[in-house]
Amino acid sequence: MYKQTKTILRGSRADGAAYASPVEYWVPFTLDGCGFHDADWRKNWSNTAYLKEGSLGCVNMKPSEAANVFNNLSQSEPVVIY
Repeated sequence: MYKQTKTILRGSRADGAAYASPVEYWVPFTLDGCGFHDADWRKNWSNTAYLKEGSLGCVNMKPSEAANVFNNLSQSEPVVIY
């Protein structure tokens, strides 16, 4: 949809608690707030992390890799979710 740097993501967790998470890179792909962003709070980056430490619908990016991903995404680029 668009690309933005240095913003604050705001929303509600599954338990209803509000959150405000500062991120360096943000690229939304849905109208209701899902997108690509860096996640410096995430420590588990294993290929099974989603089983117990998933996101609220976003694609979390390692902070060390986020700039590269951000720079390679284009506005209006299709995102396929399955």
